[in-house]
Amino acid sequence: MPSPRTSAPSTTTGSDALLYLLFGVLGAAMVFGSLAWLTGNLTNVLVGSGSWAAFRASDALLHPGVLWPSLSATALLAGARVVPGLLTLGLITTGLVLWMRWRSGAQSGLARKADLVPLLDKEITAKAKSLRPSLGGREGKRGQSR
Repeated sequence: MPSPRTSAPSTTTGSDALLYLLFGVLGAAMVFGSLAWLTGNLTNVLVGSGSWAAFRASDALLHPGVLWPSLSATALLAGARVVPGLLTLGLITTGLVLWMRWRSGAQSGLARKADLVPLLDKEITAKAKSLRPSLGGREGKRGQSR
């Protein structure tokens, strides 16, 4: 008989966590590189020579001075490092907050009124009568059943 399937994709949860961490780091690097290219080009258009560099996110991530040699060190730092870094942190934080809300739901651990309705006297009596119609005329602990 096959064993029941669990929610974890593998038997070692540590490797799953490392895989998720690897995907997260790679995704963050891709986002940062893309934003560094975009904001670096915008900085170059606004304060540099004005030419738009071709899309090379890895160069924008690792060697922004090669893509925009005419930018000053301050403009390069602000346009290709600080601004995309802040944008990336904002996007990651927003994504994590939304993911945590989606995964956890709005559960407080306490039952709501709608959850308790089936346990009220009328509903229990109606369920008992539907299961055993012979209980219809009997008197219960709390008096005559209605």
